[in-house]
Amino acid sequence: MNFYDITIDEGRRRKFACGHLEEIIPIKKERRSCPDCSGLLGKNYFQLFNDKNWNAKMYMDREHYADFMSYLVYPIVSEKAKEVLTENFGDAVDFGDIEMVSYRDLTVEKLKDIRDTFGYPAVKKIPNDPPQLYRLLLKQGADLDFEKSNIKLTLDCLTCGSRVYDTPYFEYSAEHGKIIFTPTVYIKESTWKGYDIFHVEGYGSTVFCTEKFIEIYNQHKLTGLRFLLEYLKVETI
Repeated sequence: MNFYDITIDEGRRRKFACGHLEEIIPIKKERRSCPDCSGLLGKNYFQLFNDKNWNAKMYMDREHYADFMSYLVYPIVSEKAKEVLTENFGDAVDFGDIEMVSYRDLTVEKLKDIRDTFGYPAVKKIPNDPPQLYRLLLKQGADLDFEKSNIKLTLDCLTCGSRVYDTPYFEYSAEHGKIIFTPTVYIKESTWKGYDIFHVEGYGSTVFCTEKFIEIYNQHKLTGLRFLLEYLKVETI
């Protein structure tokens, strides 16, 4: 069994749209410290994004759409992708609603904030009629061999349940203009739950898939993903 790391394709000649929240969530202000580990109690951003009941309000930063796009590092998908995923991988996927926000819906204060942060051209690119998109919610689908993958569990608090990992990521050299280090993760095949697209504990929002997922993706001519080994190599043991 071969597994692959999925990367969002930002678009090479013309960039695909990305999602942005209408309002910044004051998630840190709503969290308090654990008395034993000092870790923050409550949901982190990954848990919030994967909360099916989260009322996410999002605008897009341009009108060039793919079937798979992103809000930060989290996948959002088109109606077409939702239908294909539901039909072929219904046991592995779920979806969270997004209340799509148009240029007309944004307040003067928000538009000014976008202009001050990204520049006036960014304001002009916000679409008036964005398509309906959905948050792609995935399950933990397999276990990693932490030792072989060089992942260290640095915090495992019995009081609040916080688990923090020291996880290796790729290294990019601006001087050489290329990636100079690509980590390898080792998935224990015996722990695979049969999902063709999934997360693993220890690698946060990173998405993994099987060859079947890639075949279905290509068969239905979906867009917005890359299946390369530039950023992460995946081995099965």
